[in-house]
Amino acid sequence: MRGFLYYCQRCIPRQLRSSSSSSPRVNIFSSHFCGFFEPRGLGAAFRYYLALPHLKIMDEQTNQCPYVVGNTIKLGLKIKDVEVSTNAQIVKLFEPFTLSCVMVVRISCPKLTLEGDMVLKLFDRRFATQLREDDKIRPWTPEIERAYHQFVIDGGASHFIADLNNDDDTAQQGETWNSSQDEAYLYDTVSDLYQTEIEVYDALENMQGDDIPQLLAQVTIPGVRLTEKEPERRYIGVSGILLQYVEGFPLTDLASHTPREAWQSTCEKAIQILHRMSDHGILNEDVKTRSFIVRKDGSAEGGYEVFMIDFAVCNFRKDYADDAEWNEEKAIQDEEGAVGLFMQARLKGGFVFRPSGRYQKSAQCVE
Repeated sequence: MRGFLYYCQRCIPRQLRSSSSSSPRVNIFSSHFCGFFEPRGLGAAFRYYLALPHLKIMDEQTNQCPYVVGNTIKLGLKIKDVEVSTNAQIVKLFEPFTLSCVMVVRISCPKLTLEGDMVLKLFDRRFATQLREDDKIRPWTPEIERAYHQFVIDGGASHFIADLNNDDDTAQQGETWNSSQDEAYLYDTVSDLYQTEIEVYDALENMQGDDIPQLLAQVTIPGVRLTEKEPERRYIGVSGILLQYVEGFPLTDLASHTPREAWQSTCEKAIQILHRMSDHGILNEDVKTRSFIVRKDGSAEGGYEVFMIDFAVCNFRKDYADDAEWNEEKAIQDEEGAVGLFMQARLKGGFVFRPSGRYQKSAQCVE
């Protein structure tokens, strides 16, 4: 199983993951909830890179994040085998940033037939605020980045990440890590979150545009070339995804935006999306009602359509030994209950949750 989820599962059993752990680096599940500057000695090439337009990223005096409304950033976009660079103007932020940095950007890229407003989701370790807080990692600073760049150049990052994913002792020593090891851990974590999200969108290709947003492109903001070796450079870059912009409101706020008669059907649509995801072998360990976007659609049943977002914390059926283990974990996670029970309490009689009974806990688990 890949890095981050594999790491969490090694440190604590899946059934206990949300409760406690001896490791300071595995409490991501308990929470519900930007460039580069010059390290000493890299010289003119680095200063030239900093002068590029898309790196209005960090003012060393103010530590200001580049992800600000009005800023323009340069993105590398990839759709299948086609790769292009384009500018993206930030027009809206979804704050606070949690495991990723999410914003609406305006793009004009005729080569990929992309035009208009889209959602940009960047897995940027530096500004994944909630992730840093959950893991008790100090806020990002230019000084921390300088030290991390040197750690990358010296080969320390690649060795540390290899140990992190293969050595239980390294994984359990989070409280003793220095700032560069923290940054390497965060890089590894957000990289796995990104890979998981991509894998989910691939698995749910036939649901895109209907139940989940359309994945428009994979995104990179490359790091500076620290050496001639590409593997070192990748520890500095940022990965992300470009998505269809579904303008609406979160399911959590359903009562404020819709008539009472629409509540039952709209909540049921959200639960049905979870069922269809399950049919595709997806287990979502971070189901929240705010991860469902509702928008008015006169042609839809009940007058509203529902989309689900945020799939970075998911598991896959292929990673479980057999159906019994999969069914047990699905029952324990109770994804439909995370929506149904919450909305039933929130809407105070306006929605009645009817559990599907698709997955049942074993007798041992119930006891």
